[in-house]
Amino acid sequence: MERPPEPFSIEESRRDGTTVLTLHGELDLAYADDLTVRLEELRDRGEPVLLDLDQLEFIDSSGLRVLLKATQDSEGAPWRFQVTRGSLAVTRLLDGAGLQGRLPTVD
Repeated sequence: MERPPEPFSIEESRRDGTTVLTLHGELDLAYADDLTVRLEELRDRGEPVLLDLDQLEFIDSSGLRVLLKATQDSEGAPWRFQVTRGSLAVTRLLDGAGLQGRLPTVD
């Protein structure tokens, strides 16, 4: 019997000297700390990060908190943090929270 997919996963790759973290599934309270820990590890090593939100099916306020903290950590610091525009679920949350345009977004 096949196991159901994990509700959240992080796929990690490298592109042009940047660590790309592609998020899959649902980023909520149960998984926000996992992402925070990984982002802090990369920040502490000074490795640039692109957080790919395009495959994310759901994000709640705890996930949003992680994005805002990483953005804040990168402002005026040598660490580069960027996000993709994200899935419809992500853009809806950002719009609803009045945060569209406040994250360092790339196409």
